Amino acid sequence: MSVESQIAISLHAIAAMMWVGGIFFAYRVLRPCAMNMEPNERVQLWQAVFRRFFGWVWLFISLIVVSGYWLIMQDFGGLEQTPLYLKVMSGIGWLMIVIFAWLFFGPFAKFKIRIAQYELAEAGQIMNTQMRPLIALNLMLGTLEFIIGATGGYWPI
Repeated sequence: MSVESQIAISLHAIAAMMWVGGIFFAYRVLRPCAMNMEPNERVQLWQAVFRRFFGWVWLFISLIVVSGYWLIMQDFGGLEQTPLYLKVMSGIGWLMIVIFAWLFFGPFAKFKIRIAQYELAEAGQIMNTQMRPLIALNLMLGTLEFIIGATGGYWPI
């Protein structure tokens, strides 16, 4: 493996780890702790968390897509020669990106509007009923990505 490929795979893995790890932290660590806060404070906390984290997610997505397709072209000569597990990972990755974009431009945009209008109860409703299920889905898909990445090279196909 070339030095360039080593750098690309490192950036790819770090970006994926940060994205999925950030989701895990927010969903499984911060969320339960935030439940002890007053509802209005909790919604404002989540606004700050989402604003900061989602900016990073766009960077992670860029790094994942660019490094992933660079590796496919550099190391496999294109999609035709790419192993099945990497094609599966690519498909799941695109699904995660679509889900995140839907979250960002849909429910999160509505959430920000409600916060700006100081309609915090409505913002909380959007967060709990529209955003949280999408975040949970991406956490599950991201976990599946790591499982496939760790085991795919051993698939008998």
